[in-house]
Amino acid sequence: MPLPSSLNTLRTFSVAAKHLSFKAAADELCLSPSAVSRQIAGLEDQIGCKLFQRQVRGLALTPEGTKLSATLESVFDQLHSTLEIISPHNKSKSEPLVISAQPYFANHWLLPRLHRFKHQYPNVLLQFESELTYKPFDANKIDGCFRFTPPIDKGLHVKKLFRQFAVPVAAPVLLNKSDWNGDLRCLSAFNWCHTLSQPDLWQQWTDAWGLPNLHANENMFFDDADTALQAAKNGIGVAMAAWPLVEATVTAGHLVRLSDCHPQLYSDYYFICAKSNHDSRLQLFINWLNQEIAVE
Repeated sequence: MPLPSSLNTLRTFSVAAKHLSFKAAADELCLSPSAVSRQIAGLEDQIGCKLFQRQVRGLALTPEGTKLSATLESVFDQLHSTLEIISPHNKSKSEPLVISAQPYFANHWLLPRLHRFKHQYPNVLLQFESELTYKPFDANKIDGCFRFTPPIDKGLHVKKLFRQFAVPVAAPVLLNKSDWNGDLRCLSAFNWCHTLSQPDLWQQWTDAWGLPNLHANENMFFDDADTALQAAKNGIGVAMAAWPLVEATVTAGHLVRLSDCHPQLYSDYYFICAKSNHDSRLQLFINWLNQEIAVE
């Protein structure tokens, strides 16, 4: 069906839905209550359904009205943010939006998806900072960061993204040269790749699977998870990886996942920013994260 001809009409509905009051909407929009009522009635006639239920104590949204209100709230937020970005009066657009992430997360989740953000918002300038170890969030230096251990601070907006699980992975070439048959106890024949940031992760994994006495042929330590994963790709040993971050690598056949995701071996990934940061580009970035998570 054709879209309503007036953006103002949709805006009027959105404001009325927010207040559940034609009078309050009229006050915000500098209109008369009767003008708001006429616009809503015209919109309902055009789309062929009721958006409000008139009740004794005021208004309530119909199911159709609730759906339209939620959509318009997101649309108007993005429209407002985009207009701010493209406006020549917005001086902040010349400064990059600074995002921090560990290389492991950036390489296996963020960067493979980033082309969609740049396609959607080509005028948003981004700058990335890689951190091998987690540092306290500094709102004066970066606009947002990805963490799996969020700080407790009332001044921060903490958005949970998804849950990651620890799983062992190995290169097909390593498995083909071994007697690997899917029995987890066979892992004792391999070298184990550890990361210095999580030196006890392998022990946590063996404990969770009821194999506390299982040990590696040789323990190898790396300063970051990405290097440990690269060692596994090269057939040097078995690495403990984060699922679903390595899902694409496994799907491509570069690595093989050797166990299921154990319900005890997880941590949640978060995006963190300061509540005081009202940069419209940051909200666009968060909206894009919501879109990416929704399709997974």
